[in-house]
Amino acid sequence: MVSLATVRASNQRLKAAIPGTTALFVGGTTGIGQNTLRQLAMHVERPKVYIIGRSEQKASPFLAELSRLNPRGNFQFIETDVSLIRNVDKACKMIKDKEDRLNMLFMTPGGISLSGRKETPEGIDQIFALRYYSRMRFIQNLLPLLSTTTPARVISIFGGGFESSINASDLDLKHNFSILNCAKHAITMTSLSMEHLAITTACQEQQNNSGPVSFMHIYPGLVRSNIYTNSFPAPIAAFYNYVLWPTMMLPFSVDAQESGERHLFHLTSASYPGGNASGRDTVASKQQSDGVSILEDPSNMPVAIGSTGVRGSGAYLLNWKGEGFPGSKVMQRYREEEMPETVWRHTVDLLDKAASIKIVG
Repeated sequence: MVSLATVRASNQRLKAAIPGTTALFVGGTTGIGQNTLRQLAMHVERPKVYIIGRSEQKASPFLAELSRLNPRGNFQFIETDVSLIRNVDKACKMIKDKEDRLNMLFMTPGGISLSGRKETPEGIDQIFALRYYSRMRFIQNLLPLLSTTTPARVISIFGGGFESSINASDLDLKHNFSILNCAKHAITMTSLSMEHLAITTACQEQQNNSGPVSFMHIYPGLVRSNIYTNSFPAPIAAFYNYVLWPTMMLPFSVDAQESGERHLFHLTSASYPGGNASGRDTVASKQQSDGVSILEDPSNMPVAIGSTGVRGSGAYLLNWKGEGFPGSKVMQRYREEEMPETVWRHTVDLLDKAASIKIVG
C-alpha cells in the first residue's frame, strides 16, 4: 500500500515540479472526478484544465470553487453528452485546436442501470459507451497531444483488477447484453486495450523520440458519490443514500478527499512511468520526466508492477491504495491469444462506424 503520508508528500511537490500542466477531466463535476480535480487545483501551479460534463449550469458552483482555490488556474467547461462518439470527436477537436500538448486525461463518466440494453442513435449501449467506448475514443483522439509531453498520464476509473472472461465473438454485446456482461466487457476490454496502447506507444517513442505515456485502469474502492441519485428513481436512490450506504458500505469506504489525493498522486508520481519497448523491468524511475519523486534522486524511486507483471510496463491495474498488480490468468490467456490487439482493432472499427452514422433531428 502507498501510504497517505507518501501521497501527500508527493502532492506537496507539484507546484514546483509540474507548473503549467494541461489536463482533461471527463466527468469531472461530481464524485471521484470532482474530488481529484479539487486536489489538482490546490496543488498545481497555473493548471489549464478542460472539464467535460452534461450541464455547465449545474457545474458553475464547482467551477467558481476551483477558481477560488487557484486564481491563476484556467478552468474551461465543455458541455456535451459523451455517450455519443460524434460529441467526443467534437470536444477533442476543440481541445486540439487550442493545445499542442496534454499531460493528463482523467476519465470517470458512467452510471448504473438496471434496465436492458439501451442503444444510443449510434448503435452502442449507452452505459457501455460511457464506461468503455467513449473513453477509448478520447484516448485515440488525444494520444498525439499526450505523446508530445512528459509526464503524460491516462487514467480510466472503473474496475481495474477485476478482469474476467468475455465473449470474443460479441465484444459490443449486440446479442448477449446483460448488466453483468456489460460490466465484465467494459472492465476487461479497458485493461486489454491499455496494454496494447502501452506497447505501441513505447515502440513509437523509441522510433520517433516521442514521450512515454502511462495508462492506468483503477478500481477506486467505495467512494460516496451521487451516482445512485443520478442513475435511479428517488425511492431507490434514497434507500441507497440513507439505508444501504450508512449501514453496510460506509465502514468499508474510502474518504472522498483521500480518494482525490490518491488519484492526483496516480496522475503525477514517478512510480507509474510510461512503458519501455524492451519488455523488461524498470526497477526505478528512469528520469524526473517520468513524474514527481519524493526522493532527491528520482532513479531511486520504486516503480509499480504493470499489468503484464513487468515493473514500469506503462499499463497498470491499480487498486485504490495505488498498488499495481499483474493481471489474472484470464489476462495471461488473452495475451497469448493476442486479444489486446484484437480488442483494440474492434474498438477502432466500431468507433469509426458509430461516428459516421447520420443522426436525424
